[in-house]
Amino acid sequence: MHNPLGKTASYSTVFDPSVLFPIARAQSRAQLGIKEPLPFAGTDRWTCYELSWLNAEGVPQVGIATIEYPATSPVLVESKSLKLFLGSMNFTRYASAVAAADAVRAELNLLLKTDQVTVAVHEPESWAGQAVVSPPGESVDREPVSADDPGRLRRGEEVVEEVLHSNLLRSLCPVTSQPDWGTVVIAYRGSRLDRASLVSYLRAHRSHQGFHEECCELLFTDLMAAIAPTSLWVGCFYTRRGGLDINPERWLPGTPRVSLGGRLARQ
Repeated sequence: MHNPLGKTASYSTVFDPSVLFPIARAQSRAQLGIKEPLPFAGTDRWTCYELSWLNAEGVPQVGIATIEYPATSPVLVESKSLKLFLGSMNFTRYASAVAAADAVRAELNLLLKTDQVTVAVHEPESWAGQAVVSPPGESVDREPVSADDPGRLRRGEEVVEEVLHSNLLRSLCPVTSQPDWGTVVIAYRGSRLDRASLVSYLRAHRSHQGFHEECCELLFTDLMAAIAPTSLWVGCFYTRRGGLDINPERWLPGTPRVSLGGRLARQ
């Protein structure tokens, strides 16, 4: 099993789970000082826009798949390997979209060492119901920021409950150094987060190298340290690359999970 990221790869014409590549979560979490038991609950949700298979008669079918698995899985799946895996289904016959989803679920449960992977395949008849939505809460993107701000999150004295978002999320793939773009949404109750400091923080991390899931956990841990919240939910909604978008969410246990109700405009 070899990591295909950054390497030339070809698509198999037969169903090939062997291309799936796991990445252990433990190393990046150790670097962030995250220990067991995890200080958060969480999930990683993927939207796969380039799914195709054959029906029982050999006629090509297409769908949009959503894949979700818990942050408690010991590994995550590397994105290019998932793309190659889904591509290997292109010439495989399945009796239905549900059967295709079941095949994906079974292999990801094995790879991720969990039994909690969920997979849904949305066929073209349902696409009209997939809404494009705006991120919830107030944008911080127009906050005035000093050029020499060091990028550390700051808090005020007042305790508030609010939802904020920013479209300025950018990080770098740790293997290829290609930029990844996204929107971050933060829902919390705690000492008021200085909004300009959040903009400066995101600016300071524009060249941070990390997988999407790691970047979400970094922001979560930094927010915990900065504002000492009693409730906190962080969602990082990345734009698609290679027909996939990745949407990690982390939250303090007991914090309600925020639902966007659709995909963002850049996804």
